[in-house]
Amino acid sequence: MKVRIHEIDIDGTPVAYTGEYYVGANATEIVEAMKKNPFQIDLTVEEYMRKILDKIGKADYVLTEDDAALEFLNLLAKLNYASFEEQEVKVK
Repeated sequence: MKVRIHEIDIDGTPVAYTGEYYVGANATEIVEAMKKNPFQIDLTVEEYMRKILDKIGKADYVLTEDDAALEFLNLLAKLNYASFEEQEVKVK
């Protein structure tokens, strides 16, 4: 799975075709990678997702227990904060 998290402009609007790529075997691995910076590393995946949802005005959004990370990424994509990208397939 490969996801691009878009940068935002000064007004908080996502800017298409910008941002950092994250790759993981599943959505939880991608969210883990997204939170790796000195200011967020101590947060759990759930705490990190809640923090981001709050920042984008979705603090009341309820994530399900089944696959909260995938639901989180799908919501970010729906709101244009993220996009799912094609992964390159390496042929041996």
